[in-house]
Amino acid sequence: MSATLGFALVPLLCAAPAQPCRCAASYPVCTEAAQTDVIFIGTVESVEPAFLDPWNADRLTLLPTDEILRLREENSPASLAKLKQIYLKLYPNMPLHYKEEIVGAQNHTDLRKAFDSLSAQDRQIRLRVKTVFRQKQDGPSGKDKDDDKKDDDDLAGKVVTVWTDPGDCGFNFQTGETYLVYADDDEETGQLATSVCHRTSRLTDAGDDLAYLYSLKDGGENVTRLEGFVTSDPRAALQWEAARFAPTVGSPQPGIVIRLNSAQPPRYTRTSPEGKFVFDGLAAGDYELSAFDSRYPQTVRQLGYPKSFHAEAKSCARQILTVPKD
Repeated sequence: MSATLGFALVPLLCAAPAQPCRCAASYPVCTEAAQTDVIFIGTVESVEPAFLDPWNADRLTLLPTDEILRLREENSPASLAKLKQIYLKLYPNMPLHYKEEIVGAQNHTDLRKAFDSLSAQDRQIRLRVKTVFRQKQDGPSGKDKDDDKKDDDDLAGKVVTVWTDPGDCGFNFQTGETYLVYADDDEETGQLATSVCHRTSRLTDAGDDLAYLYSLKDGGENVTRLEGFVTSDPRAALQWEAARFAPTVGSPQPGIVIRLNSAQPPRYTRTSPEGKFVFDGLAAGDYELSAFDSRYPQTVRQLGYPKSFHAEAKSCARQILTVPKD
C-alpha cells in the first residue's frame, strides 16, 4: 500500500502489531471505580470508521484507497470536493472541529493535513447510555458529579462517543452489544477513552463489577468493599501484599467459611476456587475476620487465628487470612 496516502491507520488493516499490548497494572473493581472518570452501561450504536471495525467482515473493502490516491493526484477543485465527501462518509460522526477543518479546507494541502490529523485518532465507539455509575467532572460546588446525586444520570439516555486504540490495546466493541464501560476523560481533547487496560467488558461478563457498582450507587454511606484471600502458605500472604493488586494468591483454600464480625450481626461467605472472598455494603468501623472449615455451622472448627482490622468509609479494604493446610 502506498505510503503517499498519508493515512495513519491504514497499516493496521494489513499487519498485526509487533508486540502485544502491555498494561501497567490491573486493578480490582473497587480501586478502578474510584479512579475512573466515567463508568456506565451502554449499547453500541456504531463503530467508526467502519473499516477499522474488527467485527465487520467487509471492512477491507470499505476504504477506497485507489480513489483517494487518484483524487489527490488530480489536485483540482472537483477532486477536492469529492475527497471531502469521501472523508465525511468514512467518519459520519467525526468531532465537530475535525468536520469544520475538512469542510473548510481551501486546497488539497489543508485537506490532507486535516484528514491525517483525524485519521491519527482512534476508533470512535458511539454508545447509547443506559445506567450511569460514575460521572466525574468538576461542578460549581467543586465536587465530583459522582458525589452529587442529582447529577448522577446526566448521561442516561444520551449517545456518547468513546475512543479506543485501533491496535491490540483497543477494546473490540461490537455494534448492538451492551457493555460496562470504564472511560477516562482526556484533559486536552475532552474525549472519553477506554482500552483493554481498563475493566471495560461485555455486560454479561461483568457480574462482580455490577454487584459492587450497584452497591456503590445505591448504598448511601455503607459502600465499603472488603475483598481478600485465604491461603495455607504464609509466604503467599507476603507476596500478595507486595503485589498489592494481584488477582490470585499461592496455595489458595477454596470452600472456607468466612465470618465477618462487627457491631452489626455477623455476616458469612465462602471462598471461591481461587480462595477469594468479598463483602460489599460495609460501614466504616472495626471488624474481625474468622475462618472455619467447610462443614460450618454443622461442625464448628476454626482455622487459624481471627484477624482484626479497621475499614474506612467508602473505601477498598483488602485482607488475607492464613490457615493450616488440611
